[in-house]
Amino acid sequence: MEQEFVMQTMTHTNYFELFGLAPSYRIDMTLLENTFCRLQGELHPDRHASHSENERRMALQMSADVNDAYRTLRHPVSRAQCLIRLAGYAEAENSATVSPAFLTAQMEWREAIEEASAMQDIKVLEVLARRLRHKLTTQENELAAMLDEQGDFQAAALRMNELRFYEKLRNDIDDVIENMESTTSHGRV
Repeated sequence: MEQEFVMQTMTHTNYFELFGLAPSYRIDMTLLENTFCRLQGELHPDRHASHSENERRMALQMSADVNDAYRTLRHPVSRAQCLIRLAGYAEAENSATVSPAFLTAQMEWREAIEEASAMQDIKVLEVLARRLRHKLTTQENELAAMLDEQGDFQAAALRMNELRFYEKLRNDIDDVIENMESTTSHGRV
């Protein structure tokens, strides 16, 4: 039974199929999580210890594929990237095509973060972080509409790059806040 499962799973052509999901930006995260746990249980090396070397190797490779697929589908940017590739569109990862408005927004965000960081103003950084979380939600909703409803993969590729920037910015703000909190807490004895 398990060998049949491994062989059957290896015939899936994309990550969505592997998890029994329709190719879509909006996916059921609970179903993804539950399917991941089930697949990992079925592919666990202990379950294949008595099988042939080839079957153990296939199960190990399939387990690695399941892990990769899970990471990809859980993350909004990589999930969008996967959909864009499935649709046959070239990625816009290295695309220099960005709107002047987006370039301006990038500079404004960076300047605001640098100012608040230089002033050690954690409250301003927290406000920026909240605004950024709202921006990310808006970007994700727009990206979902482009991919799932409009089928506009070129626009989605550009939006995906913008989302990637905003995620990096969110991580940067979180790091600055964490460093400030760490410095503040270590300074108090």
